[in-house]
Amino acid sequence: MKNGLLMLLMMTMSVGLKAQTEAQKNQAAQEAERKAKMEASMKLEDKEGWVRKAGIGLDLGQLINVNPYIGGGSNRIGIGGAIAYSAVYKRNLLKWKNDINFNLSTQRIGAGVIAIGSDQQIPFEKALDIFTVGSNLAYQVKEGSPWAYSVDFLLISQLLPSHVDSATKKTYLSPTNEGIYNTTLVSKFFNPANITLAPGIKYQKSKNWYAFLSPAALKLIYVADQNIANLGVHGTKKKDNSNEYERSQLGLGAMARVGYSNTFFKRLNYTSELILYSNYLDKPQNIDVNWFNTIGIEIFKGFNLQFKADAFYDHDKLNSITDANAIGGLSGATGRRVNFIQQLLLTYNRNF
Repeated sequence: MKNGLLMLLMMTMSVGLKAQTEAQKNQAAQEAERKAKMEASMKLEDKEGWVRKAGIGLDLGQLINVNPYIGGGSNRIGIGGAIAYSAVYKRNLLKWKNDINFNLSTQRIGAGVIAIGSDQQIPFEKALDIFTVGSNLAYQVKEGSPWAYSVDFLLISQLLPSHVDSATKKTYLSPTNEGIYNTTLVSKFFNPANITLAPGIKYQKSKNWYAFLSPAALKLIYVADQNIANLGVHGTKKKDNSNEYERSQLGLGAMARVGYSNTFFKRLNYTSELILYSNYLDKPQNIDVNWFNTIGIEIFKGFNLQFKADAFYDHDKLNSITDANAIGGLSGATGRRVNFIQQLLLTYNRNF
């Protein structure tokens, strides 16, 4: 009896030790895999020459757009997408980073024609349309130094036209002036375009964060179409002794840019970038803000679930004002407001 109990105890301990050993092996393997990924990522970042990355995302059906810019869309439940491309060139003390991003979301409620006797189909609504091009050229003061001479470039515009209905204030991709619809073209590609060019100094002590400061940043608001400029909502000023608005406006000011990125719990990554601009020539106390935030969870290799939350404020531009009690969710009034955009995306990214 005693021998049987002793053998049972020894077998139990053996199984427990074996399970513990297997768990330790699995943990060691996971840790080794994590370190290998980090080392590969660091090698990729330090690689000389070009390193490219492309990504495509599917909007998972939910978007919140509070106080959208004119022609920027409105809240919706539907399907959209995002495309991102980056290319980084590194050689000795020189680093050149380039990014292109395009976010578009559309929907169509219902089917068929817009009115009896009409041949025009119910139009597609626009919920989001943002096109950005960014570039940063940095040259280290000396090898190993966190300081670098730098030039920063940023373009923000849209790709597709925006036609806003006078009654509902909804934004459509095509002109619609039959039945209950009466739309006006309010924006399109390079109407407007916000362009910033800023020479300055960059500080980057670690790979997780950086800071950039320019005391002489040029900011151009450009509206290619005079009719769109005359709406007076895109930030240009009215011409002297005329009812027309200028098609461009150039500012000179200070710009600060701070970025942070890190990975937590092996699969959770967070990226944030804040851009501040003050115009010396016109109300320098009013600070323009662009703030981009992304939280990503790696589901499996290459695929991520991303939560994006971005905020924009430009004192020169007017925004449509969100009102939960109004038809279509917009009050019909315009004013200076913070534009907040939130998206949930399933993305696939690949380095090459």
